[in-house]
Amino acid sequence: MIKIDVSTAVSLYLVFSVIAVLVIWVTYEYGWKIKKYASDKRFIWQCSVCLYTYIDSKHENYSKCPQCGSYNEKRADHNVSGQKV
Repeated sequence: MIKIDVSTAVSLYLVFSVIAVLVIWVTYEYGWKIKKYASDKRFIWQCSVCLYTYIDSKHENYSKCPQCGSYNEKRADHNVSGQKV
């Protein structure tokens, strides 16, 4: 049997508990951010010049197309496919 001091056992328990909590926290936060932007339709943009569809979660009214570099304005009366709602 391995003999360890009580203070060493408590220290090891605390260190492993903190590491486990940090790992769970980081994986949960990383996974939540990916799912949050992928499923929300307000972040989906379609370029008015090249018709490239892309995701931009940083901008609300204007966005720059990553394909052709043109600026696009979010219009409330059109959906992603360009048809009137």
